[in-house]
Amino acid sequence: MNRKILTLAVATALVVPMASQADVRLSGLIQAEIGSWEVAGGDETNAYRTDGSQETNDMSRQTRTYDEGGAITNYGPSNILLQFDEKLGTSGITANGQYQVGFNTSNNKGLTGKKPVWVGLKSQNFYFRYGTLSGAYKSSRTLIDPWSYTSLQASGTAGGMSGNRYHSVTEGQNGKFLVNTNAKVSDSNGLTNEGFVDGALELGVHFGGFVFKIQGVVDDAADMDGAGLLELRYEAPSFAMWASASYTDLDIKDTFDDAIDDVKDAVDEIQDDITSDEADAREAAREEDDGLGNWKVGGQFKLDNRLKVGLQYEEAEMGHFDNNPDGGNYIIGSIQATMNNMTLAAWIGAYSSDIDDKNRMVDVDGTSMDEDALSWAVGVKYNFSKRSQVYLGYRQTDSDNDYRDEDIAVLGIRQSF
Repeated sequence: MNRKILTLAVATALVVPMASQADVRLSGLIQAEIGSWEVAGGDETNAYRTDGSQETNDMSRQTRTYDEGGAITNYGPSNILLQFDEKLGTSGITANGQYQVGFNTSNNKGLTGKKPVWVGLKSQNFYFRYGTLSGAYKSSRTLIDPWSYTSLQASGTAGGMSGNRYHSVTEGQNGKFLVNTNAKVSDSNGLTNEGFVDGALELGVHFGGFVFKIQGVVDDAADMDGAGLLELRYEAPSFAMWASASYTDLDIKDTFDDAIDDVKDAVDEIQDDITSDEADAREAAREEDDGLGNWKVGGQFKLDNRLKVGLQYEEAEMGHFDNNPDGGNYIIGSIQATMNNMTLAAWIGAYSSDIDDKNRMVDVDGTSMDEDALSWAVGVKYNFSKRSQVYLGYRQTDSDNDYRDEDIAVLGIRQSF
């Protein structure tokens, strides 16, 4: 007993000074889902699936409650959040920051998962922060996707917006295809509609309904050095508009080789040993890996809190549906209608691949497979209170490449505190 009292006394001595100097707030979210999930259609004899191994050819529907991301096919939003604000005298400047950690509601292994952690300063209209940040590119995600952060979301394996893919299709052996059903099989480092940006500096301006933010990775030793994101958004009582972009220099790993190429180019120009065509080809190859970028524009019309209608267009070279080297574009429309405690929410999205013929997958019969996709989701949310919600919905992805098809029926519950 004395040991417990001593431990409590030490903890109190540590917490009370911090609480007396800053406004510390504790909040969080717990969410759980169960889903009936099927991925990859078409001729099942021409594909095999894997859930971390290559042990099964079973392409049939599965009941799933978790994966490596903590939910069925999304990151898993469950988290604990600590935030603080402290006014710095009469300067009008406030120091602020947050520490957020994630956890799983099924197969829980304790606090885990990447979440935003940052510190910063803010005034009435300006702010800056540094740390692991939620990407500026995805700030408008909840405005266009009424099912964001659930397995009905429009990003990732769905054909509605760019994001991390949760299953992939690759050419296997003996004319078969590998349908990888692992949770997160690719990561665009927070430069799409999902994920977080490590070691980033964010500068922001907010005035009235306008918000402008720019993020950049400024560490020369970081893998993401040279990456940047920005967003311009305006929100009014009856509508919202936004434009976002992200960019990364994917040539970082080849800087040494590029330096050698620069020397060779200089020598070749001096000696005039190469033809103009060869020089143009080399320059085109150099420009091809200079970097990749995504951009999107969208808007939402609001009628009180009863009706919300949104439309967005996106061009993506990172985190797109089929992960091809040529990119693709998305268009998505969404609607939410609320009456009392119930909300009907739906979205429909189309993905059009820019894939070059040389990069297309070839089916077992020798025909090339297109990658365009049409996806949609519909469901209902019921709010018992401001903090308690249950939801039920269905999402389907129908691709020209049958092995990228996916559908899921989900029942979920979430509780915030």
